[in-house]
Amino acid sequence: MWPDNERQKIVETAMSKRRCAVPMAFRVPGNTFGFTLVELLVVIAIIALLMGILLPALGRVRRQGRKIVCLSNVRQMGIALQAYMIDSDNRLPPSSCNLSDPNEYWLRILAKYTRQGLLLHCPDDKAADFVDWDGPLGPDIDDLRWSSFALNSLLDPHCAFNSGRYNNVINIRKPMYCIYISESPSSWKNYDHLHPDGWGSLTEAKGQVAWDRHEGTSNYLFVDGHAENLKIEQTWSWPGQCYWYPGYAPGWPPDD
Repeated sequence: MWPDNERQKIVETAMSKRRCAVPMAFRVPGNTFGFTLVELLVVIAIIALLMGILLPALGRVRRQGRKIVCLSNVRQMGIALQAYMIDSDNRLPPSSCNLSDPNEYWLRILAKYTRQGLLLHCPDDKAADFVDWDGPLGPDIDDLRWSSFALNSLLDPHCAFNSGRYNNVINIRKPMYCIYISESPSSWKNYDHLHPDGWGSLTEAKGQVAWDRHEGTSNYLFVDGHAENLKIEQTWSWPGQCYWYPGYAPGWPPDD
């Protein structure tokens, strides 16, 4: 048997050797383990790399979500439009062209054909001060943005270009190829329609359509009530297809 004092020395020697076996870089006060500065920097670099990969992806997901919400709003307009045409004997609601009473505009009319408020504000439209077409219309309506959308004036009952012929859907050659509503530029105020008959180039068409609101695309409502997300070149491309002229869509009017 070892004397008590010799046994204590042997135990202390063994413990001292065990502590020395741990690399100094990993030793911290209190006999606990920790990371070196290099290891911490590596972890931080990995986290930064993952954030650089994930954040752009999350941004794309958010933009895609806003585009889907806008397209859903356009589809809601299509449902309201179909309900209105049942009551109007296949005629389309008018724009503000040659009208002075806002209660007669298509924005106000279609708002009456939905149980919930008609969502006329695209989430990607950064303009402020929109008109609430579901409530009483105030005297300052001309100072506000009416909607994120505008209708095709070639389908207006007061259209001077075709004497309002295509306000009746029966006269439209192919309703499924004819655009009725598109997205309008965020800078527009007190305006609810656009004029394809005045476009002489794709650049002029882009001046009246928010063609790049959704990453180079825009949402459109067609006369038959369906909605699509398209590039503007898919709707207006000479000498290809044109979805804007109701008497000829998806083609172009003949040259005079």
